[in-house]
Amino acid sequence: LDSGVLEFRGDFGGSSQILVAGSALVTTWSHAIFFVNFYPSSNLTLLLLENHIEGKSYAVHFSIAVVDGGGIIVKGNTLSTREDDDGVEASVCVNAVDVRNGGYFDMENNTMRAANGVYLLRDTTVRSAGLLRVADCTFIGRKKGLNSALLYLSGSVTLEGGAQWRVTGNNVSAASVLTIPYSKHSIELSGSGTTVALAHNRQVD
Repeated sequence: LDSGVLEFRGDFGGSSQILVAGSALVTTWSHAIFFVNFYPSSNLTLLLLENHIEGKSYAVHFSIAVVDGGGIIVKGNTLSTREDDDGVEASVCVNAVDVRNGGYFDMENNTMRAANGVYLLRDTTVRSAGLLRVADCTFIGRKKGLNSALLYLSGSVTLEGGAQWRVTGNNVSAASVLTIPYSKHSIELSGSGTTVALAHNRQVD
């Protein structure tokens, strides 16, 4: 793949694997990769590995991410948006997240250039030993974005039943590590072993 838009739609069978690796996707459309009406079955694995992905508003956009016992791994990519942004663009945008039954949504060792790194647009739920992780990434924010952040939460986060949310080892430039712009949104934890870790993140001017 050299250019264009890649879209995934519909139902995928149990234990399926989707791999996008070593590709370049650069587009003037709002997103370069879009998972829309995407209904992964249990134990599905989605791998986005070592790609160069650039869209106008989002590099990668999930209309919803339901991870039930399987996993989404976004690793070793360069994820960018166009320079002419209005402050809400993101390398990865997820409208809603539900990770459960030992499933994982893991973003590791990516280079991200956008107004925001990971934009969680609505409520996020991680439960029953699920994992949501952003680790060892380099995020270069846009100075004209007033709330530019590696992780931008525009909804509440609920963690329960041994779930883990980890934001660790990231390098952040011209941005915050975490932004929650609205006071009505909260982070709620319940259940034994439930963990939130924000550690060893570095802000670089």
